[in-house]
Amino acid sequence: MISYIGIDLGQKGAITVQHKLPASKPTWEIFPFYQRHGEETRMRTLLESEFYDLLFNIVNRSECYVTIERPMMFSKGLKAVASLHEHFGLTKGILIGLGVTSFWYPTPVQWKKLVKAPGSDKVQMLKNASKITKARNLSPETADSVLICEACRLHFQ
Repeated sequence: MISYIGIDLGQKGAITVQHKLPASKPTWEIFPFYQRHGEETRMRTLLESEFYDLLFNIVNRSECYVTIERPMMFSKGLKAVASLHEHFGLTKGILIGLGVTSFWYPTPVQWKKLVKAPGSDKVQMLKNASKITKARNLSPETADSVLICEACRLHFQ
């Protein structure tokens, strides 16, 4: 089995995994980095053991190709940018430690060009992602990770 992993490390990002067996349709899994508690949305920390366990379980059952969106400089403040780079390094380090060797680190412009999804409108990204998968927890917040995952497949194919 081959697994393509798309990781959007943004505040409301997610990990999307596309599993592909020969001569069958792909299956999709989406794991958001946030949890809803009533009206409140809380960020999950990437340091939780479930994050490691999730990656461990995916990597140990298939050949993996990983795409992680490259952190960009935005005007959200130095602390936010530093935190994003920290999560990027932690994620990359965990995957390298698990034996993954096939990585791609595109900018948002690069992966959006590959999946023909220009712009940043969340509604349009959701429409584009819903053409690819009907995963039950597809939402405006997880659509980018689905598209990053599809870009991963196209890049490594």
